[in-house]
Amino acid sequence: MKPASAALKSLLATRQFYAADLYIFALVGGGNLRYCAGDRDIVANGFTYPAGGSTGPYFDRKDNKAKCHWKIGVEVDQLVFDVLPGNATVLGSPFLSAVLAGIFDGAELTLERAFMAAYGDTSAGTVILFAGRVAEIDCGRSLATFTVNSHLELLNLNLPRNLWQAGCVAMLGDAACGVNLASYAVGGAAAMGSTANVVLASLAQATGYFDQGKISFTAGANAGLSRGIKTWIAGGGGAPGTVSLIAPFPTAPATADTFQIYPGCDKTLGSGGCAKFANTARFRGFPYVPTPETAV
Repeated sequence: MKPASAALKSLLATRQFYAADLYIFALVGGGNLRYCAGDRDIVANGFTYPAGGSTGPYFDRKDNKAKCHWKIGVEVDQLVFDVLPGNATVLGSPFLSAVLAGIFDGAELTLERAFMAAYGDTSAGTVILFAGRVAEIDCGRSLATFTVNSHLELLNLNLPRNLWQAGCVAMLGDAACGVNLASYAVGGAAAMGSTANVVLASLAQATGYFDQGKISFTAGANAGLSRGIKTWIAGGGGAPGTVSLIAPFPTAPATADTFQIYPGCDKTLGSGGCAKFANTARFRGFPYVPTPETAV
């Protein structure tokens, strides 16, 4: 049974009221997005929920087979709804572009329903119909279909979180690792002959130092973009070295385009791992655990 105020129960007993769905997205990067599926904007619980109006977006749950369902037990409940974007924007981007950019990925969604004696009068309160996390978004040319799983989905996580494995389970630079990557940044500039897949540069570090690291351009057509590094081969005899990328930049860097390059970690206790950063005390791997074939 869902909680409801005495005023709301009285209103529902009259069987004469208006109803409108309210959607609240709590984005992973911070901030909330609120929408109303009704005809006009609604103010509820101290917040304004804008309706689609002439610009959109427009929310619809009527034509979805799954809609919203609840089951007794530990099976994950699910909510499915369509969004017609119209001319709406999200954080300055067109709605569908924001969806494709991942703005809604992993967002926490709360679906409430406002019951009103007169449209816009939310004094009776709202009822929470569903709460969960955005699991999948099927985005077409003119429609986005959201699938939201209830928080029971969290029970599907494997435990323990960290596996017993030879390599370190921490990510380079995270709280568990503790390495301050900014202090290891090396400035450089692209040399003549660089391409979208390979950056040539004169750097003093030895071959392999930047393997599995990243490179971020600070000037030129690729300014603000970063790519992972496959290998670094130092140059010799005055020739620039070679930074081979895991994925290409959209544009080949021009000569003298500046960048910041960071070393990578191979997650071992060797020279390519924790020893490179004087961080062996925080190593979180188990290299001496025997493999299943040799364990007895």
